[in-house]
Amino acid sequence: MKVRHAVQQDIPKIAEIHVKSWQTTYQGIISQEYLDSLNIEEREESWRRRSLEGTFVAEDADGVFGFASFGKQRDERYSTYDGELYAIYLLQQKQKSGAGVALMANGVDYLIEKGYQNMLLWVFEENTAKQFYQKLQPSFVVTSQFELAGENHNEIGYGWELSILKNHIQRIKSSASSNNERKK
Repeated sequence: MKVRHAVQQDIPKIAEIHVKSWQTTYQGIISQEYLDSLNIEEREESWRRRSLEGTFVAEDADGVFGFASFGKQRDERYSTYDGELYAIYLLQQKQKSGAGVALMANGVDYLIEKGYQNMLLWVFEENTAKQFYQKLQPSFVVTSQFELAGENHNEIGYGWELSILKNHIQRIKSSASSNNERKK
């Protein structure tokens, strides 16, 4: 498995992963009607209208199976945070493979290279992925509400100083590497 910057040719696969991940990850959280209405072609068009700057893909011999997108923080309520993880999604069968940590590591390095000091991300309160973020020991946690498809949802915002987050990611990567060595 390797992580690299996304290129235009990745957009169809990114769109497919985006839609399929929403349909599996948010089942029971977001209305099924809304999830069923998600369209890969429309998502592809949306991706074509934006820059791939700060977007990374995870791939293996079978091709691209995950992506993450990072950039300038968008919520003025939390202006002390300058960077943001906009999205990170992996196909369901590739989750818990270490790819999420690898995507985070690349994104954090990208933000640091661009001069960002810290990072914020948002996750549905009911999303089990929040356990992944909690392992990275956020220094800031806040809850908020937003409306999607006519329903109110709770979300959790997690924030980190990037230098500290980078250390937490390295610790998790080292721990996973040690566990893999013991299994041999």
